[in-house]
Amino acid sequence: MKELISLLILIITLTLSAVVCLAASSGAPVRHDFPRVGPYEVISGDFHMHTKHSDGRLNVRQRVEESYRWGYDVIAVTDHGKMAGYRVAKYIGEPLGMIVISGFETGVADKEHLVALNVPAGFEILDSHHLAEKPGEAKAYYRSELKKIADAGGLVIYPHPHVGYREPVLWGVEQGIIQAIEYKNGVVGKGWNTVEDHGTYWYPDAVAFALKHNLAIMANSDVHANRAPETSPVTLLLVTERSVKGVMDAIKGRRTAARFDGMLWGRKDLLTDVLQSSVVARKVAGGLEIENFSPIALSGVIGSAKIDLKPYSKIEIPLDAKNITIKWDNVWTDLTTTLATDHKVR
Repeated sequence: MKELISLLILIITLTLSAVVCLAASSGAPVRHDFPRVGPYEVISGDFHMHTKHSDGRLNVRQRVEESYRWGYDVIAVTDHGKMAGYRVAKYIGEPLGMIVISGFETGVADKEHLVALNVPAGFEILDSHHLAEKPGEAKAYYRSELKKIADAGGLVIYPHPHVGYREPVLWGVEQGIIQAIEYKNGVVGKGWNTVEDHGTYWYPDAVAFALKHNLAIMANSDVHANRAPETSPVTLLLVTERSVKGVMDAIKGRRTAARFDGMLWGRKDLLTDVLQSSVVARKVAGGLEIENFSPIALSGVIGSAKIDLKPYSKIEIPLDAKNITIKWDNVWTDLTTTLATDHKVR
């Protein structure tokens, strides 16, 4: 019995040492924590990226460790027509505390791209990026393939909506299979029919589409080479638990927001909850102290006073009040509406 206990202790010690070494080799992640929002934890995700298994330049280990360093809590490696990197991504990511979702990218021939999430590792992928728009053709019919994804427990993101909102997307949304859309794709730049709006190139028409069809809002990197951490988009999720189930429930529950290019985009109620949890006002000698507990740089106005809150910082303003309303400059609920939040002074 003593020998067995000693052996178990040795195994546990070696395992913990391996995890510590792995974390050390990956580098500590940048700070990216948010305060809790009621029953939810706010985590950062990227659900669209590539490795050497398709047209990416990094191997799976490099991609996962890079994502960890730059503050992503949950990722999906979505190579074109392949899930060959999933098991390695899970093996590397989970000891670092990351959530790793299975996924792949496919699409209709010469038209829409589609990102599938949370399908089994052995899922059969047919005719990636060559799906037929009509049944009976030589290639697999897009409706059949989307149904397969849903039947396997997965869902679909409509990434970089560069061809607009044609019948395949409308059908997928109507069937409840396409459940999310990218406002921002980090790799397409000025191409792929992006529009310059609000100071960046993205898909502003996705805002009305997402709100009309009740889709989860996302901003993903689609990274192929190395990340540019200052500009890499982030999908924020409000999860009840740090698990695959928690993430998928958040997407299905539309508890997501898009963070990109110094802005935050999402539904009013969700953003209100996040901002009221993240920004606290206190009375101090001579006025108010406003503190930002989030990793997002925030700017806005309180009455006539302009405020700029760097991540995890505080400022003081000469104002005496029991309650304040902050009109945010960089938090958007639609193309013309910024968020305003009420805060009780502590």
